[in-house]
Amino acid sequence: MGDSNGMYFLHFINELIAPICTLLAGYIGVRYGLKQIIEQKRVDFVERQLREFYSPIIGFRKEIQAKSALRLRISNAANEAWQEFCATKSHPFEDHDKEFEPYRKTIEYDNAQLENELMPLYEKMLKTFSENYWLADPETAKWYPKLCDFVELWRRWLLRNIPSDVIKKIDASENQLLPFYDELENRLAILKKALKGK
Repeated sequence: MGDSNGMYFLHFINELIAPICTLLAGYIGVRYGLKQIIEQKRVDFVERQLREFYSPIIGFRKEIQAKSALRLRISNAANEAWQEFCATKSHPFEDHDKEFEPYRKTIEYDNAQLENELMPLYEKMLKTFSENYWLADPETAKWYPKLCDFVELWRRWLLRNIPSDVIKKIDASENQLLPFYDELENRLAILKKALKGK
């Protein structure tokens, strides 16, 4: 009688092991699958941050930076060349306006470039930020008001509805955005590193 109870118990245990193992394997599989789904969603979000927010804004910034650097180099060289030219002439010299014409065109080009190329890039930067604000990390998002201020001040100045001395008092220089640009570059590096470590 004792042996039959023991056999019955072993048979009962054997019958339980297969379903328990199946349930356990299913549970582990579901947990692993959910973890994979959550990780894939995180990776997808980081990719969207890079593709739709950080990369475009940094791209606009890099274009502005490259054009501004070239503009400064040309302006400095033109100023130096004009000074050298003037040093060879008696003062006042004839044909001043005619001789200065190429330099005036450089200044006019620079002014037109600010309005027609650089300002639209700042506008695109702001538009990208506005439309994809939800993709910004909190440390980046806090710079949104500063970028809005900067773009609006220059928009007004280019429309000639704010005096230049007011712009100087407000300090509408791009220097106030330099920490924002640093934040963008740092965040880009962090996000790229997070993707590589996936």
